[in-house]
Amino acid sequence: MWIRPQEILLANALWSVEQANPYFVLQKRKGKGLAGLLVGTLDSVLDSKAPLYRILHRVTDADTSYIVAISNCKREITSDWQWLEINLINTLSTFEDATEVTNFVKCKVESLVAQNIPEKPKEDVDSSDLQDANVKFHKLFSMPPEEKLVNYYSCSYWKGVPRQGWMYLSVNHICFYSFLMGKEAKFIVRWTDVTKLEWGNNRLFPDSIRVKTRKEKFEFSLFISSEETFQLMEQLANMAMNQLMSEEGFQEDRTLPTKTRKKATVKNYSLKRDLDARARSEAYRCNFNLPLNEKLDGEAKCTMWTPYNKQHVWGTIYISSGFICFASRVRCLVTIVIPMCEINIVEKIENSSNSVLPDAILLSTRGKSNFLFAQLTERDFMLERISDLLFKQPEFSRSPSQILAIPKSPSMTTPDADSLTPTVQVSFQPALSTLFAHQSSTKHAEKETEKLRLWEHHFSEYGRGVCMYRTHDLHQLILDGIPNALRSEIWMIYSGAIHEMTTNPKLYSTLVEKSSNMENFMTDEIERDLHRSLPEHPAFQSEIGIDALRRVLTAYAFKNPNIGYCQGINIVTSVLLLYLSEEETFWLLTAICERLLPDYYNNKVVGVQVDQGVFEELVETYVPSMTAQMQHLSMMSLISLSWFLTIFLSVLPFDYAVRIMDCFFYDGAKVIFQITLAILDAIKEDLVKCKEDGAAVQTVNSFLESIVDHELISDKGVGDKKIDQDSDAKEKELKKVLDISELICQAYSKYGEITNQDISKLRVKHRLKVVQTLEDATMKNVLHSVSNDALFNGKELEQLFSVFREEYLSVCYWRTNQVPVDLVEKYDPLKPFYDQYRIDIDQFKILILSLSPWSSGQHAGVMALRLFRLLNSNGTNLINFRDFVWCLSIICRSDMSDRLFLIYRLHLPPALLNSELDDISSPTKSDSTDAAIDAVEFFDGVQDSSDVSENVNALTIHGDDNVLVGAVTSGNGDAVQLSDSINSESSNKQINVGLPVADVSVIERFSSISDSGYPESAIISSIETSVSIEPSPVYVPESFIRSKTGSVAMPRSGLTTPQLDQDLNRDHLKSIPRMSQPQFIQMCKTLYDMFLNEPNEQQLYHAIATVATLLLQIGEVGKRFSRSDNLASSVFSTCQDLGSVSFVECQNEVKKLEDDCITVNPSYFQNDDSKIMKECTGQGEAGENVDTEVQETKRNALHISAGQETISADNPMVDLDWSISFEQFLASMLTEPELVAYFDRQFDLTPAIDQFRNRRLHRHSSLLADTPNF
Repeated sequence: MWIRPQEILLANALWSVEQANPYFVLQKRKGKGLAGLLVGTLDSVLDSKAPLYRILHRVTDADTSYIVAISNCKREITSDWQWLEINLINTLSTFEDATEVTNFVKCKVESLVAQNIPEKPKEDVDSSDLQDANVKFHKLFSMPPEEKLVNYYSCSYWKGVPRQGWMYLSVNHICFYSFLMGKEAKFIVRWTDVTKLEWGNNRLFPDSIRVKTRKEKFEFSLFISSEETFQLMEQLANMAMNQLMSEEGFQEDRTLPTKTRKKATVKNYSLKRDLDARARSEAYRCNFNLPLNEKLDGEAKCTMWTPYNKQHVWGTIYISSGFICFASRVRCLVTIVIPMCEINIVEKIENSSNSVLPDAILLSTRGKSNFLFAQLTERDFMLERISDLLFKQPEFSRSPSQILAIPKSPSMTTPDADSLTPTVQVSFQPALSTLFAHQSSTKHAEKETEKLRLWEHHFSEYGRGVCMYRTHDLHQLILDGIPNALRSEIWMIYSGAIHEMTTNPKLYSTLVEKSSNMENFMTDEIERDLHRSLPEHPAFQSEIGIDALRRVLTAYAFKNPNIGYCQGINIVTSVLLLYLSEEETFWLLTAICERLLPDYYNNKVVGVQVDQGVFEELVETYVPSMTAQMQHLSMMSLISLSWFLTIFLSVLPFDYAVRIMDCFFYDGAKVIFQITLAILDAIKEDLVKCKEDGAAVQTVNSFLESIVDHELISDKGVGDKKIDQDSDAKEKELKKVLDISELICQAYSKYGEITNQDISKLRVKHRLKVVQTLEDATMKNVLHSVSNDALFNGKELEQLFSVFREEYLSVCYWRTNQVPVDLVEKYDPLKPFYDQYRIDIDQFKILILSLSPWSSGQHAGVMALRLFRLLNSNGTNLINFRDFVWCLSIICRSDMSDRLFLIYRLHLPPALLNSELDDISSPTKSDSTDAAIDAVEFFDGVQDSSDVSENVNALTIHGDDNVLVGAVTSGNGDAVQLSDSINSESSNKQINVGLPVADVSVIERFSSISDSGYPESAIISSIETSVSIEPSPVYVPESFIRSKTGSVAMPRSGLTTPQLDQDLNRDHLKSIPRMSQPQFIQMCKTLYDMFLNEPNEQQLYHAIATVATLLLQIGEVGKRFSRSDNLASSVFSTCQDLGSVSFVECQNEVKKLEDDCITVNPSYFQNDDSKIMKECTGQGEAGENVDTEVQETKRNALHISAGQETISADNPMVDLDWSISFEQFLASMLTEPELVAYFDRQFDLTPAIDQFRNRRLHRHSSLLADTPNF
């Protein structure tokens, strides 16, 4: 590939010469020995992947050379070399001056570059580097294409010795790669595994970053910009914690503006730019209490004219899709929020020679307010952006100013009430304090009047409504207390709830209508708490207040099932209803739960626990003397849960606590921490003296009871305590109390430097620890819930849960079409712990194929699919952790009976579909009954007497009782009982294959007398006259007994299951479906596929072929019994129709028929199975092993001849009347020691789990091919 000529000084360093001529030299990168190690190290440290070949133009009598072509392919570089020799060598020889030669070569090569490769635009240079790093990232760590690289940084990783390399930060992982002196070092850490991030100074290097997980610690240093790197890492870790809690994937935002200034270059999309924009937008929303969907579009330095003091204030103007905001450079001097829907006109003020307002724009609002911004360096571009955003504004039925102007009266219903259906007539209530009078003192009434006067004066000077100027004077008015008449307006404006109410004008009425008939666990909890919410207020002693509270809580639970309902919401909502209308209460509650106190009210109250950690750190900073005492007394949980969750409403009278809420809605969450620190500082001396929690709680409660509001104190009492006005007690009591205004003043004066930005940073820091602690608790609960259903120890279960959860979360990470989830069902507290994580078929196959020891064959995916069908008993197409562990427990740790029954069930419906049997054709009908007997002859095989005695010693049919009696010998000569035992000593033989002795019945009575068509009297007579039959003890895996719902019950703990009662076993075994011949063929394929790569795979193939032969014999004989019973039934029916034939005569006729048609000659079963052994195990006639035939045996399905019909994978001819039972299958498998040893083997999953978790650390062969051989 031709490139623009690049000058180099050391032409031969680390390069070897392949070809040369007077003007050019073809070189190859050194890749062996010490030089090769040095080359690889430099490439890794410098992040430069030098090509394998290059062509240099050599300048005569000079130390410099020029690179003119590079390539990683020898063919391509050879082609370029040949072109130079053919087209340039002769021309260059005509030049006399070396400078002319060099200029000609450079010009020619540049022309070739211009023809073949267009120059990239300037603005794409940075993104091109990131794209190259992205390709390298996916190759190095085997990441799927959906995993997005955010940025990468050069750094040093400390583990014993420093290793210089590259840190790759993606959306879901932090990765590191280093290559030094021939040794690689790399690791992958999920952000969801990170428990702590720290940025500080290390022993040797400053500005080091430490990453901690549950098991490891990683330390990095030598960053070019450690602060930028740490901020990005914090942001990614915080996103991961949010994903853990919400289980929602990362969604890219490609709507970012490509230009932020008129003359700026166009910026292409990048994930790093997306995350930076998210961080700026989040800070922007936090500063101005804006809705969560607002995205910052741009910002600029400017001045704003303030008419109340006639000055120009320097600050920053912010523009987003719905708002224009301004914040002064001096903190809290003046801020303003202007909704786009309030703007009528935006115009440019032309510059003039004597203008004092250069580059100014003027905004006019619907409330006839004007805002003047000047000294905008990009005025025209900003004016254009504002005009475009105004044009895109949706039409709202009401603006914020119009909503605030609507009068509130007791008889008023919201306009949305008319949209309800006629069957649901609801009148939404105004502020309940207007309907239910609350007792107040004369002094309080006078104070309220005075406050109203001050507020009206402020409105006249600074404006009123959403666009008013927010200054120090306004802040002071709020600290002094908002009048009850204005609380609704002020709370809605400064909390930002008015904006969400404006953009969703009919949502509340719609939610009330839809949730009116909702009944679930959330509505049950709401009903329990309705009468516990502010019961002392008369409004909630009436159905009017209770109904309004119910509607608000239920509507919000319906709107946001992720939060639903949490205790504490009812207390906050009840106070809001006193001062706001029903709809306003709903939107203010939304703002509290989703913006002002995020994650406070979800099902795990994560936000409260996070703020508990934040408060602990603030105590260490501002009240260090109380740190040890607070930890000793366990006061943190009391403070966080009780005070924070209800904004002090649960510990203070509500008319005192609303003063704190006034400040909270204006200044945000920092107010809660400031008030709490002030209370702690006031009682720290008393708390230090406390030795136990009870005394500390009493101290705190006594202080809280002493807080009063002097405006609400009556003339004859302090709070609720009546005292004598003329006594000295009143003076003493007043000295003990603390006015709420004084408490607020102390909080702001001592801790006013705490900002919401500080709180946000601390929340990010502590959210890691809290969420990971909750995840650990969840894991413990899940493991405890499945401990009785699993056969793994605690450590193995923990590892299995980790990979199960990681695979579950991978859907949130990378899948675009996620399965819809019922959020109400998801957060149901009655839901079992093990059902919190559920995987689909794709994830289940990935895990089973990676962990199961049965998944080594070519058709393992088919078996995984059948396992999924078997476990999917509830029809949700999702498998929970208990089902997954149960499945692996059977495969890896259960006994042979359980494992074989699992294999047996995998080849019956619903695991095996009928469509999977369509390729198996049915045979033609047999011409005679002898065909069934002839089918057995093929399986007769007599092996060498030293190996195996006869497989069937005797097999006779007793016509009097239709019972098959016989014994099949095992490999050591001991007999295995095949039938229901008759009272005969010769039939009581047992299995002996090196295992505990057990009597196992493998063939049930093929034709029950009750199904033969005989009359009931004949059946009773036959039973009385026949020999009594006692069922032999049969082992049935209790873990597979199906419940009434049809789902497979979970296994008991332990590797063995106690033997059930004989009658219960018989009933259970009769309920197990028999297996047909097509299903049997599929099971044989599965068994053959399982033995791949086993050390004794040839012996296992031989054993399974022997078992298959035996089962085919049993199935053929069973088919003949069924035919005989049908024939006997027909004869008996004919005898009954004649009427003159006695029962005894008819019975004799049947017996004679059975003797004539069913007697089987034992010679039919003399074994000569050499053909079977050849086809199924690859063993020759002489008994030697033929290894070359093993692969063919493994890949082909079972080939077994049955009479004149052949059962094979390619051309199966099956008999649909043929069947076997599980008893027969189990007993036949027990005859082969190789199979018994295989299915009794215990498997350790730890290596498979480690390999699965570290699978991305193994480099692909394609990557190794691109790496020089060192």
